[in-house]
Amino acid sequence: MLRLIGLLVVLLSAAEAHAGDAAFRIVVHPSNPLESITRAELSAIYMKRMRSWRDGREIVPVDQPASSPVRERFSRAVHGKTVAYVTRYWQRLIFSGRGIPPRQLQNDAAVLELVKHSRDAIGYVARDTPPGDGVKVLEVVP
Repeated sequence: MLRLIGLLVVLLSAAEAHAGDAAFRIVVHPSNPLESITRAELSAIYMKRMRSWRDGREIVPVDQPASSPVRERFSRAVHGKTVAYVTRYWQRLIFSGRGIPPRQLQNDAAVLELVKHSRDAIGYVARDTPPGDGVKVLEVVP
């Protein structure tokens, strides 16, 4: 019985992560040479464990407010954690003087505007938000 419950938890977690992929778009400046990015790379970028693009330029990740539904979906799909967990992670690093979290912007429109004008930026927006001209959408791969 416990094995069955464990299997159900794993299956539900996998389904949630897969559903989370469809809930947001990853956007970068059109000059960025990437066409796709893995969830592991995204997590490393947003936790600032990966700080440079492949060509050596500094990555500028931008986040959405902690109260944003798209941020919760992004956090669960990319980090496998809640926004509250990620917030605590950053609070520990800030307190110890070892890091500064990604800049938070107000909404999808603000993320798109910053990414449009910053060749090193990466952000995420709700899946139903049209990316518009001036940004490139990356495919998220396992």
